[in-house]
Amino acid sequence: MQAVLNFGPAGCGFWKKSVGLLVLLAVQFSLNALPSLAQLSTNKKAQEFYERAAKLYAERKPAEAMDQYRRAIERDPDFGEAYFQIARLYEADRQPVLAAEWFEKSLKYKPISPVTLPAYGWLGSNALKKGAYANARFFLENMVAKAPGSILARRATRQLETVKFAEEAMKYPLTFRVGRLPEIVNAFDSQYFPVLTADRETLIFTGIATPLGDEDLYLSRRVEELGWTKPVSLSEVINTADNEGTCAISADGRTLVFTVCQGRRRGFGNCDLYVTYQKGDEWSNPDNLGADVNSASWDSQPALSADGRTLYFVSDRPGGLGKRDLWVCRRDSAGHWSKASNLGKALNTPDDDVSPFLHANGRTLFFASEGYVGLGGFDLWMTEQQGNGWSKPENLGYPLNTHEDQVGLFITADGKKGFYSVEESIEKDRRRSKLWACEIPDQLAGRFKKANVLKGRVLDAKTRQPLVAEVELFNLKTNQSESRVTSDPSTGSYTAVLSDGGEYAVTVSRGGYFFKSLSFDYSGKTASEDQQLDLLLEPLRKDTHEVLNNVFFETGKFDLEEKSKPELDKLLRLLKANPKLRLEISGHTDDVGDDKKNLDLSLKRAKSVAEYLIGQGIEQTRLETKGFGKTRPVAPNTSDEARQKNRRIEAKIL
Repeated sequence: MQAVLNFGPAGCGFWKKSVGLLVLLAVQFSLNALPSLAQLSTNKKAQEFYERAAKLYAERKPAEAMDQYRRAIERDPDFGEAYFQIARLYEADRQPVLAAEWFEKSLKYKPISPVTLPAYGWLGSNALKKGAYANARFFLENMVAKAPGSILARRATRQLETVKFAEEAMKYPLTFRVGRLPEIVNAFDSQYFPVLTADRETLIFTGIATPLGDEDLYLSRRVEELGWTKPVSLSEVINTADNEGTCAISADGRTLVFTVCQGRRRGFGNCDLYVTYQKGDEWSNPDNLGADVNSASWDSQPALSADGRTLYFVSDRPGGLGKRDLWVCRRDSAGHWSKASNLGKALNTPDDDVSPFLHANGRTLFFASEGYVGLGGFDLWMTEQQGNGWSKPENLGYPLNTHEDQVGLFITADGKKGFYSVEESIEKDRRRSKLWACEIPDQLAGRFKKANVLKGRVLDAKTRQPLVAEVELFNLKTNQSESRVTSDPSTGSYTAVLSDGGEYAVTVSRGGYFFKSLSFDYSGKTASEDQQLDLLLEPLRKDTHEVLNNVFFETGKFDLEEKSKPELDKLLRLLKANPKLRLEISGHTDDVGDDKKNLDLSLKRAKSVAEYLIGQGIEQTRLETKGFGKTRPVAPNTSDEARQKNRRIEAKIL
């Protein structure tokens, strides 16, 4: 499991390998930039070899210095400082196994020498990097005890916090299954950073087709009978001889933000963010997101909200709080992106904070950071949006996080599966990775809200031709618009996301047509339940009528409930956009209760709707009100569901 969940290779628009260990060495060895020439051995000849080695080291002659240190040890086998300097040379030559062996020897012979003390810190860090927490604790505690108050001791103290956190996390491991995606998908030299549309039917990822190739974006579709299809280039207008990678996709798969690093597309920095939109099967020519989003620095790793209107990304630009920080910007109704702003101290640390992913529920943000106390290196964290701020980040737990670097995780809208990449081989500076999927552990799935997918097509009710229309979701508890998407002009298809536990009004509108409204109540739902629904729009002409499904009254009353406002405002905009339009507003009831009272109630409810519109500036002469009571049912009054359909307000064009 630990080997499986190493989440990412290097590449265009990706992240640089953690240099924490190298930084530590720089701190440690700044105390010993030149080996000490004090009398360290009682053997005169051994001391001479040691001093000669120090001079060769200063002259950048490591091989000759190594030979002299070995001669010193031959003369004095207990010469711990010489062992230490040999360990340094092995570490500088990137031979950590030999370095560890010689650092341990140095402490065996000289456990408290000022020269050899940094070996405790190196060995502790090395053990921590390998996940050998018990060994790490031993060396780091010695570092703290033997050099109290030093820079090395302070760093060791922080690393001991990581050891403690990891040992505690490993007592309560998450249980789940993982598996490689089929070979038909993992067909390239390397593939990573997978993202999916909300319906889980389209997979897009960054791939390198050949060992010396550039990064491109590829697409695979899920076909029920065949599984995933063979990946194809996303688009010729997107993939070029430049490096294109690390993308984010909106829930409907029609807005794509991706990273382009220096090449033929000249931007603001060495890596910039671009956006493209899909119409039918074609993608638009990508546009640079501009100076309000991009900078002269490195900008990459985008994450989009489900409706494609909020963008999170990573940048190392000036003005941040650390090395690489999380930033955010938003797109307005005119399509303009706001100036990027830093997510602040609630999430960003003085170290690297990278790889954001916003779940389809719109409020749970996942990201990777090496700035929090975790299990070592980069860990995956989650936070919930709370008003204008964010909750304290929570570690995803072991073994989703291990001593290795975990950097990217995509979780499906239904909260059931996670997709990521695994480095399966490293050859010199090349990293080969494959795409994997895992079940999301119940312990984690219970910590964030799932999302439901509403999808279908918008069609002309008479001709059944596809229509481009606006589909808007209103949260009926807050009367706020939570999502707004546009159906595809070629196919009429749309995809929208409804957060689990929400009660929503769904309205579909297009100029020249009567808007359509529906409602969905997911309160108390615990499992994701996707909906497939085609929406038929009626042209604006005499006798066209629609049920106002999102106009609400309390039982037996005619006062409009507050959550009716989004629906009535849609009707208001329709009347203002068509000043010659006249409507009949009619009320209807089921067959329960006194007929006369039902007739009276239905009329009063119709008048309540008319009075709201008149109060908003619509002339009274444009509205007629009627009450029909139980006389015009649309379904037999034989069940609660049917009676609910009969209790309605209708609007008909006169």
